[in-house]
Amino acid sequence: GEAIMLDTGTTTSFLARELLGHRRLTVVTNSSDIARTLATVNGNKVYMAGGELRSDSGAAFGISAIEFVSRFSVDHAVISIGAVDADAGLTDYELEEAEFARMVLSRGQRSLVVTDHTKFGRQGLVRVCGFDGFSELATDQPPPPDIAAALSRAGARLTIAAA
Repeated sequence: GEAIMLDTGTTTSFLARELLGHRRLTVVTNSSDIARTLATVNGNKVYMAGGELRSDSGAAFGISAIEFVSRFSVDHAVISIGAVDADAGLTDYELEEAEFARMVLSRGQRSLVVTDHTKFGRQGLVRVCGFDGFSELATDQPPPPDIAAALSRAGARLTIAAA
């Protein structure tokens, strides 16, 4: 019965499949994969952002997609991220993806970043936000000490997924 906003990505698509065990979700996304996964099952309601549909990801981007999701306030705002660096914070490699992710994080009571350990210590081209721009980071392995310290200073919760 809760509302969740998800950006596009392989990690958030995996999360969407895990959400199939939940009922009556309201889902807001720019990902056609996530929309197809969660629509028409378990009484879910799915809102799909419009905009230019990219052939590489099957996701909508651009100003219309950002404006669309800005109208919603959700319980959980979830993004995946391309790079996490202690100094640069969260960064990605595409301007449109970073802009969309930034908006998603601003729309949730809880703002969650999901990533795997291979993204630690990397810097992308475009900054999404600093460590104070989200409430929780979930990952598969503990981050390096400098990233763990940056999370702690910002008051962001760290969750390590069980194998």
